[in-house]
Amino acid sequence: MTQKTYDDLTVILPTYKEEGNIQSMLETLDSLYPGVSIIVADDNSLDGTPDLVRAFAADHPRTRLLNRDPDDRGLTASIMEGIVETRTELFVVMDADFQHPPESVGGLYDLLAQGADMVVGKREDKNSLSSSRMLASWGANALAKSYLYVMRRPTAEDTMSGFFGGRTAQCQDVISRCGGKFERAGFKVLFDILKFMPRETVVRELEFHFSSRRSGQSKLSSRVILSILRQCGLAGKAAALGVKFLFINVLGRYVSALALGLTFTFALMGSLNVAYDDHLVNSTILAFVLALAYLVVANKYVFTHGKRDRLITGMKMVFTGFSGFLISIFFFYMLFSTSYTIQTWPLFIGFGIAYLWNTVSSVIPEK
Repeated sequence: MTQKTYDDLTVILPTYKEEGNIQSMLETLDSLYPGVSIIVADDNSLDGTPDLVRAFAADHPRTRLLNRDPDDRGLTASIMEGIVETRTELFVVMDADFQHPPESVGGLYDLLAQGADMVVGKREDKNSLSSSRMLASWGANALAKSYLYVMRRPTAEDTMSGFFGGRTAQCQDVISRCGGKFERAGFKVLFDILKFMPRETVVRELEFHFSSRRSGQSKLSSRVILSILRQCGLAGKAAALGVKFLFINVLGRYVSALALGLTFTFALMGSLNVAYDDHLVNSTILAFVLALAYLVVANKYVFTHGKRDRLITGMKMVFTGFSGFLISIFFFYMLFSTSYTIQTWPLFIGFGIAYLWNTVSSVIPEK
């Protein structure tokens, strides 16, 4: 029986610091798919990744390492260059960390061979993701699908997937015509490709089990969130600016938390018909300003240092929230207010809402 070969397929592996995975991945692909070409689009890793690829390529001439421009960094830029450099009729893009199973490459290839223009690996099990990453993934996917639907472009159930393939000539044409509009420093190139594909493009999907990475660390950060927003046209770019200011910029978190907390505090005081004069208003505002100044600095420190397991994170949240509230009450009663009749729970609720807003913002990794 003649062994099936994959001479018309290239697997593109975008890598960055994958020293612990790349050797095993290359050997696995070479074993599973005789005749396959492999392009490693490395984003200027400073570990041993490039050396391992060169050593493997010395004995496997169908494997290539792209020498990328260090001034053109980014996952999307790496994949774009890999597609442009592909010489076979078909290609598949996948991660080198084994979250995308090499065994599923054959299934994507078969869908392309059956006539699909684009194929997308659909993650059927995301249990390996943390709850925050799962929520972020769901939100980003919903945003991308909505944008593609409104723009009447081909879409997929999992537009955030980094495991996909296509017809080389068609995708090279898209990159040639519209590559200047891609988010080159971004992370979700499939979304960019689908944005500029013809409306009649046939997209097929293949479910796969999404596993934990074998080695190394995830590169997820706030940059990924902002990048996806910027991919959604002018409105998305405006939203990215707002998110960056409100959730990532320290001053923005401070201003938004202050405004949110004071709004709730005075709304509750008004609903209780609390009689307060200008001095009481000034006292409340000054207490919030000084307490939140402490809170922003405290959160900035405690959530970016030390261990991040759930118990310790919970203890940090309780400590910063409670101590910040005590500081707020101290400034209100001891330094500024001459009134001791005001009910404290509106101030407590207002400060609590401000604290939660600032805390949620502070735990988003910045880079």
